[in-house]
Amino acid sequence: MKTLTRLLALTAASAFAVLSTTAQEHDFSSVCINGLDTYKIYTREQIIDALGEPDEEDNVVYKYLVYHTTMVMAPASGDFSLSDVRAAKNVVDDFGYSDVGKDSIKICVFTLNSDRFVVNGYIRVGDPVTKVYDMGGKTLEDNNRHRIYWAPEGRPDEPWIEWDCYPAFYYDENGIITKIALYYD
Repeated sequence: MKTLTRLLALTAASAFAVLSTTAQEHDFSSVCINGLDTYKIYTREQIIDALGEPDEEDNVVYKYLVYHTTMVMAPASGDFSLSDVRAAKNVVDDFGYSDVGKDSIKICVFTLNSDRFVVNGYIRVGDPVTKVYDMGGKTLEDNNRHRIYWAPEGRPDEPWIEWDCYPAFYYDENGIITKIALYYD
C-alpha cells in the first residue's frame, strides 16, 4: 500500500510538472490556428489540410470557410452534479479569408465557438481563460464584456496597439473560454 501511495504521488507530481511546463513548450510569437500563422499567406490546399474540409463556404464581405460542430458542454471542474451538465449545442466556427493572388489566401478574421481548433497549439474554447496569461505577450482586459485581448510580445509597439487586430478570448462567469475571435482587417 505504501508503494502504491508513493507511486500515485509521483504520478500526480509528474502530471503537474507536465501541465506547468506545457506553455513553455509553445511558440507564442504570433497568432496561429491549427499551425497556420494568421499573418502569413497560404494556398487553399494548405489551409484545408490544417483546418479540414469545410462544411460550407460563404461569401459575405470576406469569403468564409464554415465548420459545424456539436458540442456537449459540462463544467471544467470535476466536482459537479448532473444538474450542472448543459445540453449539447450546435455551434459554427468560421474563417474569413481574402484572395491575395493566384491560389494564395490570407485568413483575415475568424470566430471559434467550438474546441475543434487550437490557438497557438495551446488554447481552445472550453479551456480556463487563465491560459491566456500563460502565453505571455500583452493583454487587455474588458471585464464588462468578459473578454481578454492577447497580442504576442513585441507586437505591436506601444502605444499604437490596435487590439482588434489580435484575438479576443471571451469567457463565462466560471472563467471558461466560450469564444475566440479575431477581426483583423
